[in-house]
Amino acid sequence: MEIKNVLCFDIGGTFIKYGVVTEGGRILYKDKTATPRAKCRINIPIKLSEITNVLKDKFNLEFVGICTAGQVDIDKGEVIAGGVNFEDYSGAKLSEDIYKSTGLKAFVENDVNAAALGELWMGGGKEIDSFVCITLGTGIGGAIVIDRKLYRGFGGYAGEVGHMTINLKGEECNCGFIGCFERYASTSALVKKYIEASGVSNSQKEELKTNGEEVMKKVKEGDAAACTVYREYLAALVAGLVNLTHILDPGCILIGGGISAQGDLFFEEVNRLFQEKVMKPYGSYTRIIKADLDNDAGLLGAAYIVKERFKNCSIIN
Repeated sequence: MEIKNVLCFDIGGTFIKYGVVTEGGRILYKDKTATPRAKCRINIPIKLSEITNVLKDKFNLEFVGICTAGQVDIDKGEVIAGGVNFEDYSGAKLSEDIYKSTGLKAFVENDVNAAALGELWMGGGKEIDSFVCITLGTGIGGAIVIDRKLYRGFGGYAGEVGHMTINLKGEECNCGFIGCFERYASTSALVKKYIEASGVSNSQKEELKTNGEEVMKKVKEGDAAACTVYREYLAALVAGLVNLTHILDPGCILIGGGISAQGDLFFEEVNRLFQEKVMKPYGSYTRIIKADLDNDAGLLGAAYIVKERFKNCSIIN
């Protein structure tokens, strides 16, 4: 049986992006809506169901694909542990609630896993068999692809690279542990360190928190505090990339998220520092490159999981 159009959702802390994707990976329609801020376990499924009911006849929808922050039980389509930006999200029964409200079967995946699958299908990973995909944003997300299959680990939660320890005496992370990678190499970490180093006014702080581009603009202008913080940021980022390489030997690391939009200069500097720090055999073949799909990676990945699970006869009854 051929799958026709899939309605895909990418649930983020600020917005829910959604779009209609064909079986061949063409996006027919996309939009976004604000993510509910309270009682997310109840209100997010309601929001997704409302959108689904509006669009299902117009686009002849058959399935729903969802990617979301947090840890996900992919068999039940349920959020096991919600992200820090979501109030009361753990336990959200996304697949069950959407089916009850719309009659459409839904499949759910972690957001970074979905982004990696999107890159594998239609983006920077199309010609690559194995890679690690990381996203640099408020935190750091990760996903591992080996022989063109997502590696989930024993419990199903592999890829939490943002919470590997890189500083035993470092800062406390939102997860409760100390010295996590994302406390030093996420976009929000770069902004936080710049605020601390530059002594910017209170009126500027909120703008900078939501806009790492301002920090990078300061770097390009030669601002001393910004340049110092950026060098420290790159050192922390490369330390994490080296750790991942020494453990997994993936051959390629795809980086997406906010700061990756800085383009060639950013990746040239990251690769240069990486070559200085990684053990020589790895350096001869490991590439660190930009993810291709930007904001569409999650939507395309959500469509891909529907294709794959349908193909493998894993449809929820």
